[in-house]
Amino acid sequence: MSNKIKKIYHAAIYVRLSKEDGDVSSAAKAESNSISNQKNLIRDFLKDKEDIEVVSERVDDGYSGSNFNRPGVQALIEAAKSGSINMVIVKDFSRFGRDYLEVGRYLEYIFPILQIRFVSVNDNYDSSDKFGTTGGMSVALKNLVYGMYSADLSKKIRSARNIRARNGEFIGQYAPYGYRKNPENKHELLIDENVAWVVRKIFQMAADGINHSEIARQLNEAGIPTRYLYHKLRGDNFPDKQPHVKIKKWDNTAVKDIITNETYLGTMFWNRAKCGMDTNKKRIEQPRETWIVVENQHEALVSKELFDKANANIVGLDMNGRAVGKKNLFFICGYCGKTLKHRNRTNDKYYCRTGTQQLENDCQRVNIRIKELEDAVLCQVRGMAAMLIEAKNIRKNAQKNDRKKVLETTVDDSTREMARWKDTKVRLYEQYKAGTITREDYVARIEKGKIRMEELEQIKSEAQAELNNMQTVSKPEEIPDEELAELSVLESFDKERLKALIDKVIVYGADAIEIVWKVGNPFEAEITA
Repeated sequence: MSNKIKKIYHAAIYVRLSKEDGDVSSAAKAESNSISNQKNLIRDFLKDKEDIEVVSERVDDGYSGSNFNRPGVQALIEAAKSGSINMVIVKDFSRFGRDYLEVGRYLEYIFPILQIRFVSVNDNYDSSDKFGTTGGMSVALKNLVYGMYSADLSKKIRSARNIRARNGEFIGQYAPYGYRKNPENKHELLIDENVAWVVRKIFQMAADGINHSEIARQLNEAGIPTRYLYHKLRGDNFPDKQPHVKIKKWDNTAVKDIITNETYLGTMFWNRAKCGMDTNKKRIEQPRETWIVVENQHEALVSKELFDKANANIVGLDMNGRAVGKKNLFFICGYCGKTLKHRNRTNDKYYCRTGTQQLENDCQRVNIRIKELEDAVLCQVRGMAAMLIEAKNIRKNAQKNDRKKVLETTVDDSTREMARWKDTKVRLYEQYKAGTITREDYVARIEKGKIRMEELEQIKSEAQAELNNMQTVSKPEEIPDEELAELSVLESFDKERLKALIDKVIVYGADAIEIVWKVGNPFEAEITA
């Protein structure tokens, strides 16, 4: 008599929390979806499952469920391919994904091929029981609802936040420097007396005519921590926006950001920019008339009179009390963003002053002879002017051949065919579930469609790149042909004339500079294509 060996599943727990899940309809729902609660629910489900051994946990914290290009999901697939897991467990379908077509593809195609058992606890779904029945269709319908919900979620969240903002609630992630969130009400700002005096000192110094760079120098000299260092010393989870900068110092940008911030007048601003699913995750600045402005939302740190005076000084004073005008940002340091200085000695050099203020930093690499730097820039300008002249001629010829119209048609046709493929995928999935086409036929058509989409993406990308190139070439037409011709053979360094083409020159060292052009590189699109 032989004993039947019970199969042991090596499972991976998968949990996900999108940034958008933090402000849904209720706090209870947000807590329900939290990473820890998802894990606890799954572990509770597994208590009496002796045939399941958890070998790994994958977490995607802050990732949207509308696509599957997530580190946790990709790690699951790699683990499945390697054979280290043969089971995936989630709280519910929405945690795995909100695109119902992709979820269906994973459940009906990818996981079965990889011999992965899939369990969704709250949906009472187990692929070992459901496969081959109508369970897959119920998954598709449920994820269709999730997909519709996800697409509209950003707008609803923003609408809810706008209502809160209009009611005078602070809804930013971090309180401005000089303030702190009320521990009993995170939507209320209180003055942080630990650093409020620093803000007032900055405003007073600016009002007295001291320029931003000198204010920064005095703050560093006094050993006053920057905003990031202050939060780090307090143990706060505050992001480091410049992780490449090892020594955190005050600079003129940080000072200016404080002086121009109307929050210190007690006014709250919201909706200055949009960024969400409905904007394709792109940050879009909003006109000031659309901002939500709530005056007297919190206690002001400075008076209106002091604020206006601090912002009224176009000309400031240096450390010796001498008047200085607006800086000429032409040559700038690639590490700190400050304007380069130059020494008036026999071996004239451009250098970054920040490099002289610290024992060791990247700014010390910026130390280059004036003639070498100016000659290098001049050489690039001559080359760019020549290319722009050539590019203008190319554009004129292209327009004569009606090339632009052909390219626009190509882009439009590719876009339409790619959009039609989305509907085709839906129909194929419905036909497969209805049994009118076989799994092999379904998989073959999906793969064929994916190949075609890649081809169309390439065709569209190349056509769009050429169109962009033609549009880029049109910009130099604002510069007269005669001026371009003169720049193409310019022999001496003339900063004012060079500004016709150059916005700024970023210097990283004697062998590395970057020129930011006011006109686009006419060959950039061709290189990309």
